[in-house]
Amino acid sequence: MHFFYSKTDKDASGSGALMDFPFINDFGFEAYKDIRQKPLELHYNHGIEFCYVLKGRYEWIVDDQEYVLLPGNGFVTCPWEEHGSPHGVVDLGEIYWVVIQPEIFDQSGQLNLGDWTRFTKAESQLIGQTLAGNQNHILQKAHPMKKLFENLKHELENKHFGYYQRVCSLVEEFLISTVRIIQNRESQRLETKVWFTNFDKMIKNDLAHKWTLQEMSNKNDVGITTLTQLLKENTGYSPANYLIYLRLEKAKEMIETTTKSLTQIALDCGFYSSQHFSLTFSKWIGSSPSLYRKNHNS
Repeated sequence: MHFFYSKTDKDASGSGALMDFPFINDFGFEAYKDIRQKPLELHYNHGIEFCYVLKGRYEWIVDDQEYVLLPGNGFVTCPWEEHGSPHGVVDLGEIYWVVIQPEIFDQSGQLNLGDWTRFTKAESQLIGQTLAGNQNHILQKAHPMKKLFENLKHELENKHFGYYQRVCSLVEEFLISTVRIIQNRESQRLETKVWFTNFDKMIKNDLAHKWTLQEMSNKNDVGITTLTQLLKENTGYSPANYLIYLRLEKAKEMIETTTKSLTQIALDCGFYSSQHFSLTFSKWIGSSPSLYRKNHNS
């Protein structure tokens, strides 16, 4: 299956399907089977573009930010965002896309979709601000988009009774789904930030405790797999290595600011022994605790 309807691209198969819809610039689906067949330089669209990856792996770039699109991923870009393939050609796979042209849309988030939509002024403002402020163009778990694209194709090609209203509703649904995905992602990001702040405080307040992975997991109401994922997302470390990092940072601070013995510092920071402390410190910091103290107290 291949189709491409466009009012802006001379290579399109036709614009007749879009004749009744001045707010739709482009709509298409392509199965890319030969990497040589379709050049795609960095470009701008005359509207808001929604994409959905059905098959394949697409390397993409938006204003110097690189992405990898996988099956089930959606993607959205605004008119002022330069985007395309970093290689100048489309990767192998299957992808849908549609470009919606608002009457007004700028980087401040001001949005006027036109008279066709049923969105209120407040709803349009929220949509505009959400899209303009979006910093992550990938839409994870965007599987409902596949059905939206299929239904849009069906309505445009068959023109059954009520198709104009159906098409308008489908375009609105693209916007609703996208805004909800972005809002949910931001909500999850904030929840994760709060969770990590609480976790970090708990560990730092009791570094001398002999923390186990299971205990850290239980006290923070997450499974071990989730705990590991959350810490890697927020710190880049596994739970065990992040615990070592925090203990060493505290040990460095104590070496620099107190006269406590290195053995006492080791115990206060949760190391099993002064030998364990010395070996770990030397491996991570690059010098022994005693040499570190000498260099920072001289």
